[in-house]
Amino acid sequence: MSRERGNGLLPDEAVVSTVGDGVYQLDEDGYFLAVNDAVVEATGYDRDELVGTHVSLVVNEDDVARLEAEIADLLKNDPGGVRATELPIRTADGGTLAFELRFSVVREGDDFAGTVGVARDVSAKERRDAELKAQRDELERLRRVNAVIRSIDRAVVRADTVETIEQMVCDRIAAADPYRFALVVRFDPQYEELRPKAWAGIDEEYVELLRRANFDVSAGPGARAARTRTVQVFQDIETGEYDWSEPASECGFRSLAAVPLVHDETVYGVLGVYSDRPYAFDEPERKVLGELGEMVGYALLAVETRRALLAKRVVQLSFRIADEEYVFTALSAREGCTVRFEGEVFHPDGTLLLYVSVRGAAPSRVVDFCRDFANVSHLRVVSERDEECLLEIRYDEPMVLTTLTHYGGVVKSAIVEEGVADVHIDLPDGGNVREIVDAMANAFDSSELVSRQTVERPVDTRGQFRDALDRRLTDRQRTALMAAYHGGYFDWPRGSTGEELAESLDISAPTLHKHLRLAEKKFLSTVFEESGGS
Repeated sequence: MSRERGNGLLPDEAVVSTVGDGVYQLDEDGYFLAVNDAVVEATGYDRDELVGTHVSLVVNEDDVARLEAEIADLLKNDPGGVRATELPIRTADGGTLAFELRFSVVREGDDFAGTVGVARDVSAKERRDAELKAQRDELERLRRVNAVIRSIDRAVVRADTVETIEQMVCDRIAAADPYRFALVVRFDPQYEELRPKAWAGIDEEYVELLRRANFDVSAGPGARAARTRTVQVFQDIETGEYDWSEPASECGFRSLAAVPLVHDETVYGVLGVYSDRPYAFDEPERKVLGELGEMVGYALLAVETRRALLAKRVVQLSFRIADEEYVFTALSAREGCTVRFEGEVFHPDGTLLLYVSVRGAAPSRVVDFCRDFANVSHLRVVSERDEECLLEIRYDEPMVLTTLTHYGGVVKSAIVEEGVADVHIDLPDGGNVREIVDAMANAFDSSELVSRQTVERPVDTRGQFRDALDRRLTDRQRTALMAAYHGGYFDWPRGSTGEELAESLDISAPTLHKHLRLAEKKFLSTVFEESGGS
């Protein structure tokens, strides 16, 4: 709606144009009499479109009514005063900007002649305020999450069982303000079955829904997190991307982070963290949760290792393996030799350095065979004589020793003759034998459990000594010491030089010697002192 233009009362247009804020004048009926360039630029309308047009062109009806009420009150109670208000202004392109208006009434004698005002665009300020608030909210949320992580870190140090760690992690996560429920699950080697281990939060019925649900768990977030060893986030469960979405949605969950509990390449389980709001897990929070998964994974490894070392009753498992694709069974079958497992060292890159002795074959033929075998990425002869040699070898697959450590299993002996390996594993009493059997079957094409028995382990101080030493040694010192021991560094004559060991571990010789000297000092102090320093 427009009407014939009247004479505005604004100052000279050249002067008004220098004002950064919008300046406008309305007549007594709310029609624009004049506007400056700032109003034109902010609204996107030409001056000709605005002047002579009712203010409802840029202000919605409810706000027009509010302005008219403000003007009436101003005329009645404070005709010489100034009022201020905020309202949205519609622009020519259909957008909306937030403006702060400051206006006063114009009088001609005793008659009301309209209003004159200044309009300041505060939308940028509102955006900045909103961004600052979002940042403050995000920092506060991360602060709370980090506080939970620190409390978990302190608690897992004191935990002495896997079950305690898993339940404590769920309890602390579920009690944190951003979250609603937490769940730890494990998967079988083929990711066809999930087993809830611990949970906490509002909707425990979710666990039963998961157990009863008939869907492909291998396509779900937990299996994906376990396979990729990375945090998997699903920001809106109600989109129903997978079958598992239905039970989660039934319990009011809107977003989920699946966090692998991992150390090196071993996944101990998956922690599910649930929220009742969508898009609850941004990138900083995913990073924090990923670090939590690594911390818990390391704690689980430490507990399983300590349990394996100190258990008074153990389950002794004997396996027979005939796998033509495994380097040691293939070597034994081809050369008619005996291969004996002597020990292993975790390499800093997460792989294993294996030490094996071979008898009954020329060392040169053994070396040629191993070097040509698939997946052998490193090979060194530590010592040799006649038809006997000691090898240091890195074999990328199968990493069954890492998997056994994960479940608390310890390889007590492994001997390969005529292409068949006899492997003996000790597992703490109460350990999950099924998981060990599944791990062996998953690693080798032919793996048979031939015996199982539970025995009392003689009580001695060896486990206590190793536990005390483990507490003193850093990971790098332990790796250097074990590599030197298995590599014949302490033999006379030496089976390995310091330079050869350093090359095997991908570190410099001075760094190796530093780690060895510190490890030797800590070892001797553990022997000769009741307690020692770091």
